[in-house]
Amino acid sequence: MIEFSLIYNAVKDLFEIGYPNENLERLANLLREKLNIKELGLSLYEERKNIYRIIAGKDVGKKVPANDKDVIPLYFGDKKIGAIISNEKFEKNDFFDEFSNIFGLVCDLFLIEKRKEKLENILQLTDIFEKSQDLFELKRNFVEKLSEYLPSDLIVLVGKKGEDFFVEYSQPKDFVGKIIPGFSDFSFFVFKKQPQILIKPSVNFINSDLVVKSLISVPVDEKQWLVFINKRHGEGYIPDKSYEDFDLDLVISAVKRFNLAISRLVFYENLKSEVEKLNVLKKEHEKLIEGQKEQLRKMSIVHYLSQAMRSSNDPNNVLKIFLIGLTSGRTLGFNRALLLLKDNEKNALIGKAWIGPANEKEVDTIWKKANQRAMKYADIVQYLREESLGLDLNNELTQKIRNKIFPYRSSKFLERAVLRRKIVHVNKKVLVEELDYLVPLLDTDEFVIVPLIGKNDTIGVVILDNKYSKHKISNVDVEILRLISDSAGLAIENSLNYKELKDKTINLEKQKNLVEFLKEFSELILQNLSAAVIVISKNGNISEWNSRAEYYFGRNKEQMIEKRLADLGSEFEDIESMAFEVLKMKEEIKLSNYLIPVMGQEKYFDVSISPLWDAERILIKGIIVTFEDVTERVILEKERKKQEKLAVLGEMAARVVHELRNPISVLGGFIKRLEKYIDDENKRRKYIKIISDEIVRLEGIVSEILEFSRDRRITEFVLFNLNELISEVYILLEDKIKDKNILFEFKADENVEVYADKQRLKQVLINLIQNAIDETPYGGKISIEVKKCLNTVKIKVWNQGTPIPRDILEKLFIPFFTTKVHGTGLGLPICKKIIEDEHDGKIWVEPDENGNAFIFELPLKDEEE
Repeated sequence: MIEFSLIYNAVKDLFEIGYPNENLERLANLLREKLNIKELGLSLYEERKNIYRIIAGKDVGKKVPANDKDVIPLYFGDKKIGAIISNEKFEKNDFFDEFSNIFGLVCDLFLIEKRKEKLENILQLTDIFEKSQDLFELKRNFVEKLSEYLPSDLIVLVGKKGEDFFVEYSQPKDFVGKIIPGFSDFSFFVFKKQPQILIKPSVNFINSDLVVKSLISVPVDEKQWLVFINKRHGEGYIPDKSYEDFDLDLVISAVKRFNLAISRLVFYENLKSEVEKLNVLKKEHEKLIEGQKEQLRKMSIVHYLSQAMRSSNDPNNVLKIFLIGLTSGRTLGFNRALLLLKDNEKNALIGKAWIGPANEKEVDTIWKKANQRAMKYADIVQYLREESLGLDLNNELTQKIRNKIFPYRSSKFLERAVLRRKIVHVNKKVLVEELDYLVPLLDTDEFVIVPLIGKNDTIGVVILDNKYSKHKISNVDVEILRLISDSAGLAIENSLNYKELKDKTINLEKQKNLVEFLKEFSELILQNLSAAVIVISKNGNISEWNSRAEYYFGRNKEQMIEKRLADLGSEFEDIESMAFEVLKMKEEIKLSNYLIPVMGQEKYFDVSISPLWDAERILIKGIIVTFEDVTERVILEKERKKQEKLAVLGEMAARVVHELRNPISVLGGFIKRLEKYIDDENKRRKYIKIISDEIVRLEGIVSEILEFSRDRRITEFVLFNLNELISEVYILLEDKIKDKNILFEFKADENVEVYADKQRLKQVLINLIQNAIDETPYGGKISIEVKKCLNTVKIKVWNQGTPIPRDILEKLFIPFFTTKVHGTGLGLPICKKIIEDEHDGKIWVEPDENGNAFIFELPLKDEEE
């Protein structure tokens, strides 16, 4: 008989402490003895690898291929369980068969025990599932417990996130939260729809040092997987160090139980949430009923408040009723109400009144007294009317804001209320995003701005808060205030309009009398003016003709009303055409010393043609033409100029003597020398040359003196392009400009044509540009600018250089005054004569910090003139 206990103990030690062990060696010795073999190895069959692993006897631990010639298989029924490894021949006897059956039975027994232990452990998961309070705790406990039942290098619970995967929980915990790229080999091979075992899959786990030898992957649901990597084993022997089908079945079973636990937990969570919702709904329902009661009460207050405000026409009393209705504990019960009314002229809100406690100490006293007074009245309308009569608005809060200006465009809150006509509810959340100057004034983090909307515009706002009670301003409160916004605004506007209408009615008679007085007074002023005033309507007809116009032009008012100004004669046609130009350009035109023959006499007038605007200066209603007789002034001016010219001629005579004496003295001296050295050819030529130059100089002085002193010469006026004339002068002086490296700049309007004496203007331009060249430093700048105005053309010659001092500036156009070493001092006076005497223009000098500008202005004339 085979010793059953020996086989049992040997197999038991094999599965508990591994091989080799003492009992296995005793069993191998027994087999050698019974089979009469000197050397053998007892081995177990590992089906997945199709090898025999020697566990006792010779070559312990060696792996022998299943088809090796020295293998004598051991069977338990039809199942291959192991083998005797020996190169010695022996015959199979009854002992061999009996040992094979008992050995296979005991091995199966211990394998079943191991699996039974794992199954029992899986059943213990129920306790874990029941104790887990939420999903994360459930996942954590589930993974940690499985790591005890099926020891592995790594267990991960993986979820899908977009195209990638992330580790929800792991054992060990080092990989929690790690991302597994969706395009990686690991993701491609592992995350399948079906459970699987992979042996040596040749993939790495998210770039870690962990070498994957085998793994189990089981889908929990469509977006979640449970993965075991590298099975661990203890001291005892296991047939296969990789995961086996039984391990996969265990995990699948555990996952099913895990899904049930999730469903149960979700169900309990939903059930708990629903119960909590029911409790919340119950409380909200009770609160809603109370809120509806309060809302109905406040709705009735709105009606009473509107009724009380309509019962008074006094604006101050209406405002008091409104403020009490907002703040009284018997009505809407806000702590404070700040009233601001809109001032359209200042484009701002103006502080009107602010009622409520000024500080914490006043709260109980004020509210207690107010409630006591409110209890005396059964009717709210009566309470509001009578309480308003005793309300004093000269309190501490009102004094802070009375007549203070609040620019509503500088406050986003006020701007929304005034311009958009919206109620603005301000709280802590809003104040985090937006700051406003109202917050320091109100000293609270919650308030509501209510626009008071009139018929066509916002007439003001009221700002409400609960600073002391700390009650939140609810949506119901905002809706109640929205109803009040229109009705209160109209009531206040109506009271203000009533007062304004009453005041206007009282003042209407006064204004009517004043208007009549002013009209009569204005007519008297118009008729007694020393200047003729003619008003022309937009269609060109005369609508006003004062008494001075009758005197000047010999026509009475009745004759000229609705007539045209040109009907007075051809002299007035130009004035009429200029009047229409004023109508187009909307700018005044002034004419000085304008000659008009009146009743056979030459009269000079200062004429002013200006637009007649309406009161708002938006539309032009006509043209005002004024004529001021300056004939006497013009005659006196001509006489004055004549006297000045005589004085200048006297001074010029003295200067001429001075200027001519020098060259004559030089001529006399050199003529004497010439007589002395008449035979010396060289000196004779030299002295003749000097005498000749002095004669030329003398001729030049005389020419300029004659040019200046002669009467106004006959001018040859032609129409020519002024820009082209300036270009011609530039060509004449171009070499001198380039010799001094001067930057020359010419700016002009296009096609500036003038009717003038071209040669005389050319002389002026040559003189001015030559002077500019002389006074400009090397490398400096000269600019000429031609600008066409309404009835003149202006030419400006500017040169860079030292500004002309004031004392010299006043003498520049005086004959014979010069700052040059060589010069007669007649160049600029001749220019002045050509421009002012011959062309009726003006010439002057304007120095600046960088240089000097000589400017002359010519009237624009045409050939017909």
